[in-house]
Amino acid sequence: MIFPRGEKRVKPVRFEISNITSLATIPRVSGVYLFRDPEDTVLYVGKAKDLRQRLASYLRPGSFVLPKTGLIMKLAGSFEIIVTATEKEALILEALLIKEHRPKYNVVLRDDKAYPFLKLDIKTPFPRLSVVRRRAKEGALYFGPYPSAMAVRETLKSMASLFGLRTCSDRSMKTRVRACLLHQIGRCSAPCVGAISEKDYADQVRQVKLFLKGRTGPLLKILRLQMEEASEALEFEKAAILRDQVYAIKKVAEKQSIVADQHANWDIIGLARSGDISTLAVLRVRDGVVQGQEIHHLNRIIEETDQQILSVFIRQFYQESPVPKEIILPKEIENSGLISEWLFDIAGRTVLLKRPARGLKCRLLEMAETNAGQAMLSVERQHEVWQEKAGIMMDVLNLKYAPEKVEGVDISITGEELPVGSLVAFYKGQPNKKDYRHYNIRGVRGADDYAMIREVMLRRIARGKEKGDLPDLFLIDGGRGQLGQAVEVADSAGLFGEFDLVALAKEIRNEGEKIFRPGWSEPLILPRHHPVLLFLQQVRDEAHRFGINFHRKRRDAKRLRSRLSEISGVGPKRQQALLKHFGSLARVRQASSEEISKVPGISKELALTIHEHLNSDQGTVTVHGVTTPVLPQPTEL
Repeated sequence: MIFPRGEKRVKPVRFEISNITSLATIPRVSGVYLFRDPEDTVLYVGKAKDLRQRLASYLRPGSFVLPKTGLIMKLAGSFEIIVTATEKEALILEALLIKEHRPKYNVVLRDDKAYPFLKLDIKTPFPRLSVVRRRAKEGALYFGPYPSAMAVRETLKSMASLFGLRTCSDRSMKTRVRACLLHQIGRCSAPCVGAISEKDYADQVRQVKLFLKGRTGPLLKILRLQMEEASEALEFEKAAILRDQVYAIKKVAEKQSIVADQHANWDIIGLARSGDISTLAVLRVRDGVVQGQEIHHLNRIIEETDQQILSVFIRQFYQESPVPKEIILPKEIENSGLISEWLFDIAGRTVLLKRPARGLKCRLLEMAETNAGQAMLSVERQHEVWQEKAGIMMDVLNLKYAPEKVEGVDISITGEELPVGSLVAFYKGQPNKKDYRHYNIRGVRGADDYAMIREVMLRRIARGKEKGDLPDLFLIDGGRGQLGQAVEVADSAGLFGEFDLVALAKEIRNEGEKIFRPGWSEPLILPRHHPVLLFLQQVRDEAHRFGINFHRKRRDAKRLRSRLSEISGVGPKRQQALLKHFGSLARVRQASSEEISKVPGISKELALTIHEHLNSDQGTVTVHGVTTPVLPQPTEL
């Protein structure tokens, strides 16, 4: 990982706690320290202005002030220190290391998903609007973030209706020979086929910028002027289009919550806490308009003050999120001076940290705190529902462990072709997609489902044993035989009994789906709408969906290469270029010879040959590169 500003990170110095005889070997400088357990897992990351003084509070007997400190020292086998030039660098490095290692005893931003932005790529002659989750430093304009994928899709839909900016990919625009359906229904100006000039399109882009910044007043003024000019020039059709556009923009603007003047650029952070979890609501005001709200959760906060929680949140949140001109807070924060310097470095300007006592900002802060409290209640209700369901699962399935983390395993195969293992993860009843995995089956010949389950479980358990991230429950798609393979793998690794194993077999002859457990002589058949069965089915079906999608991609790639290898002049490089350009065999078949010829390295003559070869057995007739379906002949009775 690269240290901020391209500086090289100093190599850590490790100390074994059992060998520490004097604190004099620890320097009295600023830096970061990491406590590790005997398996080398990072337990806690901290920063200090004086490393020796801070670590003395951990290493001197009887010096523990907080219970958490005692627990860390009970588990820790060693610690590392990294010296930094300044305390501010220690602050930055601490946040980076917490994000990298996610230590058990640090306060961690639990909701780590990236909120969506609208991206306007202004470097191209005909910029497109697209939805992205991360902002890159390549010169594009970004608007947002939006509170949900649905919100950003609705905005994108409005942009298409109001301004006609394209939303298709650059590849699609370059290869298209006729306008798409969106142009026909008035949602795209079709620059792909020259239906709009570059100058007129640039005018639309300027209007989109004004709209997305909330500056509907100046935008409406421009459009009304254009409408009057069109009327005076007797261009009544154009004037009518502009009139409808003005009306539509006014309707959309009425729904926006304008709270301040157009220069207001604030984040208002509300805080609520319960037990070891805190919820933070970030109300975003951009150009005087409330653009939306984000909800985030911090866990492991039972010993932290509100000031410490807000400090940790700001350091983790603004690593990824755009920094406003002002951050409105309910309380003063810890290390406010250092954090202000850090925010200045990120934003390239001064960022104000304010705690309002009255007025508009105070009212918005109250709103954010109310929303944080409501979100906290929602989390608590979800937690209660899951706790109840987990308790039922433990009783019904005779589980040893509460199934907080569940992983489902499935095998996808067609005949004996390209078998794939899939693994999906659920945490407290919800999909945890960052832990999903695919396994290309390497050591099995033929359609041996048992051996494939065995290979996937061997690889997963070996990785889990090394990293210490095994689930509470494995759900195997299959019956007694598949479950037996999983049991053997767990037993051979010395881990049988360290997690629960369940198999779910699909229904045969209307008997109901069968649940198998190690040691059960007979399977369990639950009623169709039993909550335990429904949850197991959800995990099993998600594993199947995830696996089959990946299997199809691999199969299509292999078949495309196989079909293309039959054509003279199409070697591995051109096969790869076609696959990269179109993505699948089906899309290459659907493409015209003209579209195929736009792939680098493919001439028009070769494109025609490829097109005719791929469609020769698909019930089509190709004449001069144009494909027409062949209708089946009627059968005489």
